[in-house]
Amino acid sequence: MAITELATEQAFDDFVKSKELSVLHFYAPWAEQCSQVNDVLEEMSKLEQYKEVKFAKIEAENVPEVSLKSGIAAVPTVLLLRNSNVISRVDGVNISALTEKIKHHLNNEDAPLLNTTKTKESLDDRLKKLVNQATCMLFMKGNPANPRCGFSRTIVSILDSYKTDYKSFDILQDNDVREGLKKFSNWPTYPQLYLKGDLIGGLDIVKEMNELGELESILPKKESLDAK
Repeated sequence: MAITELATEQAFDDFVKSKELSVLHFYAPWAEQCSQVNDVLEEMSKLEQYKEVKFAKIEAENVPEVSLKSGIAAVPTVLLLRNSNVISRVDGVNISALTEKIKHHLNNEDAPLLNTTKTKESLDDRLKKLVNQATCMLFMKGNPANPRCGFSRTIVSILDSYKTDYKSFDILQDNDVREGLKKFSNWPTYPQLYLKGDLIGGLDIVKEMNELGELESILPKKESLDAK
């Protein structure tokens, strides 16, 4: 059985309401790890032992309402469902765990339901702590000493020009934060600058505030070495 591509919330709801085991991969075309999971599921769908399993994939960012209600914070994530209820999940690329869980739930129709909101809640708690980790927090690609994109390099240059006291977080090192913060802040791109836990904005807004002379007065400054 081939993998079904789901493109709408209605298609998702119709697919997972079956009493058969449904295996659904939330993916993004730009994430290489997702291709590996897709390949594995494609092969599994061809095997006789999994003929009772329904396999599907859904582009997470294209159907955000489904990703939100399913507790999807990052890709790849695979959910196992029966009768519209999530019974298990695998976050990231963990093929052995994925195979074991599919085999287990294929032969166990009385598995308890999984609380899909728990992971999202814990990620939200983590993001709240991160944005409040310092008075001024910069979420960027790379770090101030080694920015990994031009936008990050430019915003670091602006902050450093005012001797800003800030901490940074490299979103390339943590995909959960990278994807989760987009929804948390309702801001789809990086870098993101936070002040006292509130989003100031991305590079365009920071540059505009800088040009208007509105930036320097709100930024915390590094303590001078000459200060007593």
